[in-house]
Amino acid sequence: MRQIKTSKNQLFLLVSLLLMMAVPLSAKADNVVEGYSSKQSLEPGQVVAIDKTASRSVKPAPATDSNLMFGVVVAPTDAAITLVGNNTKTFVATTGTYQILVSTVNGSIKAGDYISMSNVDGIAAKAANTEPIILGKAAGDFNGKAGAITTSGKSAIGRIFVNISIQKNPLANSDPTLPYFLRRVANSIANKSVPVIRVYTALLIFLISILASVAILWGGVRGSQISLGRNPLSKKVIFSGMYKVIFTGIGIFLIGLAGVYLLLKV
Repeated sequence: MRQIKTSKNQLFLLVSLLLMMAVPLSAKADNVVEGYSSKQSLEPGQVVAIDKTASRSVKPAPATDSNLMFGVVVAPTDAAITLVGNNTKTFVATTGTYQILVSTVNGSIKAGDYISMSNVDGIAAKAANTEPIILGKAAGDFNGKAGAITTSGKSAIGRIFVNISIQKNPLANSDPTLPYFLRRVANSIANKSVPVIRVYTALLIFLISILASVAILWGGVRGSQISLGRNPLSKKVIFSGMYKVIFTGIGIFLIGLAGVYLLLKV
């Protein structure tokens, strides 16, 4: 009996240790925020940049340079893990999903839109193709009406959740030889910035697959109709052949689409 009881106690301790170890393991890296100092009062939701005039200090990110975006001010209670240092006044998240102050100066924001800087320091907005860097992707909508905190002229400021991931702007039209529409479609499919040569190659494959499919379908259907007119008794055989041609045309088109997707995605 004593041996059985001891085994149960050991099992209980083992399960407890595993549960305790699982708690920190379940905390995702994007739920970690760090403390910084700041010369001015910053509120949660503001976009910040590193202040090089002081050690581990941040300031509102300048509206004129999205390259300087570092992270977003959050409340220390918003994260599972908070790293605190000396003279910590401001807590900054560089990844994760948090509420951010945004403006409608570049238009209404919808979920999935890229977010970058507005014309006001520390305030984000819908990214334009002239911005080299984005803060992340919007996880909510803001049209300047519902949830507006303040308005100025035709623009309004509010808060939405944004998936923070500072990176190059996939919409940046740095190459004038590539139309903005094509770049936007290609980057949306690949979810990243795609080289110009790949975009044009994918477009060529897409056009070839369409032309080949249309040619096969047109020739097959037209040939079947002519054969049916000449020999109505072979209707079953003619239609069987026509169906094969149709499936072949559709198959070629689908293979072309798959090639386009792989070319842009890889």
